[in-house]
Amino acid sequence: MDKALGLTKTQKKIIDAAIKVFSVKGFEGSTTSEIAQEAGVAEGTIFRHFSTKKGILQSILLQVVDNYQLLDISDPLVEVIERGDSQSQSKVSSIITQSQEVMQQVPLLKLLFYEAQFHPEMQQMLVERITKPILEQIKEPIVKQQSTGYYRNYNACLMTISLFAPLLGYLVLKQFIPEQENMDEEEAFKQLLDIWLYGVINQ
Repeated sequence: MDKALGLTKTQKKIIDAAIKVFSVKGFEGSTTSEIAQEAGVAEGTIFRHFSTKKGILQSILLQVVDNYQLLDISDPLVEVIERGDSQSQSKVSSIITQSQEVMQQVPLLKLLFYEAQFHPEMQQMLVERITKPILEQIKEPIVKQQSTGYYRNYNACLMTISLFAPLLGYLVLKQFIPEQENMDEEEAFKQLLDIWLYGVINQ
């Protein structure tokens, strides 16, 4: 049984197969028979574990939410913000490790964010359980540092996005256009954090 989600081996096998099929054919374009074939089980077995095809999709979403909660991806970023230091070796290494974990789920995340357009309840869960918690956790120390006068009094939400978006953009670029990026990953993250903390204009 999958300890994190309470899944049996058969359920995990079906979900893994569904991820592969959905990623290639989309949710609407896939059939339970194709999922069963990919999983190596009878189609009837699927319906003994999941009432509908949508139930499988919802289980995939829960898996992503659960994985995010285990990762605590925003923790090392919060420490960088609180310290105001982009050169901390351990913190940058932690950010890289967590980011690599996220990148392993890129195909799955693409699938879920695409399908969320057509399933409002999925969209709400992605926002409430992943997007909002990440942004709120990063925003909190920014507001705290603003109150001390250490950070400028810009809109805290915009500051949060301006930190998170370039890091995410770098990961996406590295994934899809690897030849465009030949810098050491640790140095790249240090520079991105340094740009956010100190800007690009020589003072």
